[in-house]
Amino acid sequence: MDQWNVVYIPQSRVFEASNRTFLGLLHAENSIDFDPTTEYPVYSAPAADGDGIHYFFSPVASNRFRVFLKFWSAVSTEASPDMTVLRRIL
Repeated sequence: MDQWNVVYIPQSRVFEASNRTFLGLLHAENSIDFDPTTEYPVYSAPAADGDGIHYFFSPVASNRFRVFLKFWSAVSTEASPDMTVLRRIL
Protein backbone atom coordinates (compact mmCIF):
# COMPACT_ATOMS: atom_id res chain seq x y z
CA MET A 1 0.00 0.00 0.00
CA ASP A 2 1.67 3.18 -1.15
CA GLN A 3 -1.44 5.30 -1.13
CA TRP A 4 -3.25 7.38 1.40
CA ASN A 5 -6.36 5.75 2.86
CA VAL A 6 -9.42 7.47 4.29
CA VAL A 7 -11.97 6.33 6.85
CA TYR A 8 -15.20 8.33 6.94
CA ILE A 9 -17.41 8.35 10.02
CA PRO A 10 -20.70 10.06 9.14
CA GLN A 11 -22.65 12.29 11.48
CA SER A 12 -25.51 10.25 12.94
CA ARG A 13 -27.17 9.40 16.22
CA VAL A 14 -24.23 7.15 17.08
CA PHE A 15 -21.47 9.45 15.82
CA GLU A 16 -19.88 10.08 19.22
CA ALA A 17 -19.84 6.38 20.12
CA SER A 18 -18.50 5.39 16.70
CA ASN A 19 -15.81 8.05 16.80
CA ARG A 20 -14.68 7.10 20.33
CA THR A 21 -14.63 3.43 19.37
CA PHE A 22 -12.58 4.18 16.26
CA LEU A 23 -10.02 6.21 18.22
CA GLY A 24 -9.82 3.70 21.05
CA LEU A 25 -9.24 0.81 18.67
CA LEU A 26 -6.69 2.83 16.69
CA HIS A 27 -4.66 3.59 19.81
CA ALA A 28 -4.92 -0.04 20.96
CA GLU A 29 -3.76 -1.25 17.56
CA ASN A 30 -0.89 1.21 17.65
CA SER A 31 0.34 -0.21 20.97
CA ILE A 32 0.74 -3.71 19.49
CA ASP A 33 4.39 -4.23 18.49
CA PHE A 34 5.00 -0.56 19.24
CA ASP A 35 8.25 0.84 17.87
CA PRO A 36 9.03 4.26 19.39
CA THR A 37 11.52 5.06 16.61
CA THR A 38 8.94 4.78 13.81
CA GLU A 39 6.07 7.17 13.15
CA TYR A 40 2.79 6.20 11.53
CA PRO A 41 1.08 9.54 10.78
CA VAL A 42 -2.70 9.59 10.96
CA TYR A 43 -4.66 12.83 10.52
CA SER A 44 -8.24 13.98 10.92
CA ALA A 45 -10.37 16.62 9.25
CA PRO A 46 -14.04 17.50 9.51
CA ALA A 47 -16.15 16.33 6.59
CA ALA A 48 -17.80 18.85 4.29
CA ASP A 49 -20.69 20.76 5.88
CA GLY A 50 -19.81 19.28 9.28
CA ASP A 51 -21.26 15.93 8.23
CA GLY A 52 -18.92 13.70 10.24
CA ILE A 53 -15.16 13.27 10.16
CA HIS A 54 -12.47 11.89 7.87
CA TYR A 55 -9.37 10.07 9.11
CA PHE A 56 -6.44 10.10 6.70
CA PHE A 57 -3.78 7.40 6.97
CA SER A 58 -0.40 8.14 5.41
CA PRO A 59 1.07 5.42 3.17
CA VAL A 60 3.29 4.09 5.97
CA ALA A 61 0.34 4.12 8.40
CA SER A 62 -1.85 2.46 5.76
CA ASN A 63 0.62 -0.40 5.61
CA ARG A 64 0.93 -0.66 9.40
CA PHE A 65 -2.84 -0.60 10.01
CA ARG A 66 -4.03 -2.49 6.89
CA VAL A 67 -6.25 -4.94 8.85
CA PHE A 68 -7.71 -2.07 10.89
CA LEU A 69 -8.44 -0.14 7.68
CA LYS A 70 -10.16 -3.14 6.13
CA PHE A 71 -12.38 -3.48 9.22
CA TRP A 72 -13.39 0.19 8.99
CA SER A 73 -13.98 0.03 5.20
CA ALA A 74 -11.29 2.54 4.29
CA VAL A 75 -10.95 3.74 0.72
CA SER A 76 -7.69 4.64 -0.95
CA THR A 77 -7.17 8.06 -2.44
CA GLU A 78 -4.97 8.94 -5.39
CA ALA A 79 -3.69 12.29 -4.16
CA SER A 80 -2.29 13.43 -0.86
CA PRO A 81 -4.76 15.40 1.24
CA ASP A 82 -4.39 19.13 1.83
CA MET A 83 -2.10 19.12 4.86
CA THR A 84 -3.08 22.68 5.83
CA VAL A 85 -6.53 21.54 7.00
CA LEU A 86 -5.53 18.33 8.74
CA ARG A 87 -4.87 17.73 12.44
CA ARG A 88 -2.41 15.02 13.35
CA ILE A 89 -3.82 12.52 15.83
CA LEU A 90 -1.17 9.78 15.82
